[in-house]
Amino acid sequence: MKWIALLILLAALIVSLSAVSQPSAQAQVGGTATPLPLYALPDARTNRAYTNSTIALDSDGRIMAAANFINSTVTLITAATPISPQGRVLTEIAVGGDPRSVAITPDGTRALVTSRRESTLSVITIANRAVSTVIPLGGAWAYGVVTGDNALAYVTLQGSHEVVAVDLRAEQVVWRLSVPAYPSGLMLWGDFLYVTHFWSGDVSLIYLPARRVVQTARIGGGLGVAQAIEPDISRGLAYLPATRSNADNLALTYDTTMFPVVNVVNLRDLSLARRERIALDTADRPVNTPFAAALDRFSGRLYVANSGSNSVSVIDLNSGRARANLTVRGSPRGVLLNRDNSYLYVHAALDGIITTYATNDFRVVDRLPISNLTISTDVLIGAELFHSAEAPMSVPGWVSCANCHFDGMSDGRVWMGFQDGPRNTPALYNLPETPPYNWSGTWDELADVELKIRGLMAGEGLIDDPPPGSLDPNTPFTHAGLSDDLDVLAAYLALLTAPPNPNLPDAALIARGEQVFTQRGCVLCHVGPAGTNLRAYDVGTGSSPLERRGAQFDTPSLRWLWWSAPYFHDGSAQTLRQVFELPGLHRLSGANAPEEIDALVAYLLSRPAPAN
Repeated sequence: MKWIALLILLAALIVSLSAVSQPSAQAQVGGTATPLPLYALPDARTNRAYTNSTIALDSDGRIMAAANFINSTVTLITAATPISPQGRVLTEIAVGGDPRSVAITPDGTRALVTSRRESTLSVITIANRAVSTVIPLGGAWAYGVVTGDNALAYVTLQGSHEVVAVDLRAEQVVWRLSVPAYPSGLMLWGDFLYVTHFWSGDVSLIYLPARRVVQTARIGGGLGVAQAIEPDISRGLAYLPATRSNADNLALTYDTTMFPVVNVVNLRDLSLARRERIALDTADRPVNTPFAAALDRFSGRLYVANSGSNSVSVIDLNSGRARANLTVRGSPRGVLLNRDNSYLYVHAALDGIITTYATNDFRVVDRLPISNLTISTDVLIGAELFHSAEAPMSVPGWVSCANCHFDGMSDGRVWMGFQDGPRNTPALYNLPETPPYNWSGTWDELADVELKIRGLMAGEGLIDDPPPGSLDPNTPFTHAGLSDDLDVLAAYLALLTAPPNPNLPDAALIARGEQVFTQRGCVLCHVGPAGTNLRAYDVGTGSSPLERRGAQFDTPSLRWLWWSAPYFHDGSAQTLRQVFELPGLHRLSGANAPEEIDALVAYLLSRPAPAN
């Protein structure tokens, strides 16, 4: 009887506790629910986390793989260690074009590398030092890759807004999932796959058993170049290096435009841990394009690779201040710690060098060239200038071309503080076929970028002795030929190419849309393969008090409409359909049936990018 009474008492206690911890049905409907995690986090003692990077170490900490995007190769290396402090290149292997991330399977037998240009996953057998298979992924622009076992890998497709799972034994994609725009960075922890989104800074959580996105968290407005996520699994946090763009600033200056940050996310509910956020310009110094991070959670130290300022910030998380700033030339994009955190490996992606630092005193232990560059020196110099926020491109540490146009993309923002009114950031693809440049059509050559360098970026410029009148933005002037560096930067801009169009068109719908396009006279301005007659018009879109009535704007290309929202010079059309609904010469709503506008939109979204 005593046992029965005890059981009854225990049951009553459970019911009582349940009533306290669970809100009533009425409270759930009418009140605010207490935010709780959707799922319990994995046990940090038995589940390690895996993240994407340009470099990867095997489980023994001896073999390293590095993705050389500038050379379309992967290098296998014997890493520098405290026992053998000089690294050694084993081999450099050609893979698909533009490799961005590499991972090594837990058993150490294979390296996996994404090729962004062809959207493939190359599998390298490390013992054979050769590519064993190339797995087509579909979609566009394969970017990050992680694997937590020897059978399955996960890849982000940045250009088609997907995450795919790849069976490494069957050598094929086994499922694919649509996610918010520009998925890039990955972190795998147990059954959770976290995805960063390049131009928004948002983070999505995919619950793998359900194969679905269960939450997308907005981490902060204006974030961009968010392609890495570094976990602290003991505290349930993650560090996300990014750049905050101050696009609403009405008085744009070099020091009020871009701000380097590391946001910190509570993985229990994907909330922003505001007190933990690191403003790198005050914690360290003005730095540009925080791109990757590595955490020593035992000493409370975070290493942040700043691609645009050629440096690594060493942040003491206990004080929130920098302990050191390490100079690393060549656009550092990968940072990695060895097993006992005594060595830090930094991958300079443009120079093709891995520098090893001793973390106790930050001395350089090894500096290993890992890639025999096959591209021309001019292309390399142009790439360095494009990504640089150092003199002569900018006041050191503040602004680079890549902040708004990384890889030639558009950051999708409308910058409010330009002298002539709001300006929507354009993509920079296939520029030689679409002069003049900028929305006002005032640049007749790519070398006119000198005006931007000396203007918004406040750099010294690439022309040593500018001729009189050459820097007047209102006066046409030929800048080409006045500076070798300016010429190679312009040549690099001319090489930037878009991803292939991932849309699968409906032939009948496309044909109807093309008919509407012709009937409504769109072909008068949007002509030829590029979809522009290279002239400027007043189409009734000027909306800013700074813009004079009747202002004319350059006719944009129609090549990448699926990739370049929002639309118009001021970004007033958030979607392509809105282009035909807003007041102005493009308005078709009322004149055309909704299904005809749908067909026109489908046609425009189907236009292919030119062959690379």
